[in-house]
Amino acid sequence: MEKSAKKMGLISLAIPILVESVLRSFMGTINISLLGNYSDSAVAAVGVSNQIMNVVIVAFNAITAGTAVLINQYIGAKKEQEANQIGMNAMTVSFMLGCAVTLFLTTCAMPILRSLSLEEALLPDAAVYLRWMGGSAVMTAVSSLISVLFRCHGNAKVPMFVVMIANVINVTGTYLVVNRPFEIPLYGVSGVAVVRFSSDTFTLLALVLLLIHARYGYQLRDLFRFKLLYIKRILGIGLMTSAEGICYTTSQVVTTSFLTAYGMAALSTKTYVQNIEYYAYIMGSSLGQAAQILSGHMMGAGETEKAYKYINKIWRYVVSCNILFGTLLFVFSDQVMGFFTSSQEIIQMAKPLLAIDIAIHIARSFNHTHNQGLRAAGYVFWPMIIAISSIWVLNVGLSYVFTVLCKWGIIGIWLGAASDEWFRGLCVMTLWQTKKWKASVSKISRPGGSGGAFGDPTTMEKENSSGQIEKESAAEAGEQ
Repeated sequence: MEKSAKKMGLISLAIPILVESVLRSFMGTINISLLGNYSDSAVAAVGVSNQIMNVVIVAFNAITAGTAVLINQYIGAKKEQEANQIGMNAMTVSFMLGCAVTLFLTTCAMPILRSLSLEEALLPDAAVYLRWMGGSAVMTAVSSLISVLFRCHGNAKVPMFVVMIANVINVTGTYLVVNRPFEIPLYGVSGVAVVRFSSDTFTLLALVLLLIHARYGYQLRDLFRFKLLYIKRILGIGLMTSAEGICYTTSQVVTTSFLTAYGMAALSTKTYVQNIEYYAYIMGSSLGQAAQILSGHMMGAGETEKAYKYINKIWRYVVSCNILFGTLLFVFSDQVMGFFTSSQEIIQMAKPLLAIDIAIHIARSFNHTHNQGLRAAGYVFWPMIIAISSIWVLNVGLSYVFTVLCKWGIIGIWLGAASDEWFRGLCVMTLWQTKKWKASVSKISRPGGSGGAFGDPTTMEKENSSGQIEKESAAEAGEQ
């Protein structure tokens, strides 16, 4: 029923993950692109709402990240029944969290946007878009988890094809709303939001039906049969893992507020660049995600040294991809930015940001590989502490100094981001090389284990050695 780590190849996982990730991002990008032809003010409004939704999506990753770590290691340890129950328990938690977020965003959209000091003229469009996106939050939460379940079982092509069809729906609908080759009862930003809501609905329904058809052994009763130990482990690992993403996306909302004094052009530039820079490092990120799945299976099987060497090898591929695509994006910046806007002011403002991005993408290669390896092991305590400290002190702190105090404008935000990425990247690379994460691996798939799975130093000290832990894990796997 399952593919082992040996049967799953890096490329066979990475390419579908890449395509799915690009297509998911492309939904937002095409909306921004077509709205750019409609109005730059609409782009700014949607951009701010999208950043709020990014915070929400990262919060959902608290469930998906913890679930992926546990399922990968349980599959590697040949404990399929436990892995399936974890997946279904996680789906129930995702649904409940998604419902809460949907209720909050649909009822509090305007107060949230006002708290960001958004221009009064942009508030109506931003609020409408945020309410519709908030309405699809529950669908995003569940569909993201189902995508992770397919990936853990080595079948990343299914969510890829589903998102591909959802993109066709989104692109076609958005084109009809903005360019209006014939009249339809949808208009402007609200019409684009309705189209996106519809594509998210399709994604959820299709993934649910395909998961049932896949017959991985998931039982419907496990949706309601909670095992508190699994929930504790999912949230323990997931909350620490997602804390970095939550802080980062929240910091993006905060740093955007630093630009309000520089006018709509600066806000639009930030929205455009952040949408296109993603494509420069998405290949490296996809390789890292695939490597996390494979190394997680290795760790579950007790092959921690093999996983260590594997992640170090993958880093070379990731950093090469990030440098290549980051450089290409900078070289062809005029053409790329021209696809989104005809404003020469915005195009010229974007050029130095894309140059700085090359250095940022190099630093991100450490997070795309070494940090993914630490997550696969469940060693997430110290990476969380480092990330939270760096994001708020370096990213937000230096951005405020450079942008507000020194008045360097939008470049100040990018310099603050570069400082943060390099500090965090070097730190997680150092943590990976120490191999202290090995003590966390067996704690995850061992019945009754807890603290060490999170990389908590107080519990790590109780372990005798990584060699002994691997031996115990292998012995337990043999008992199953």
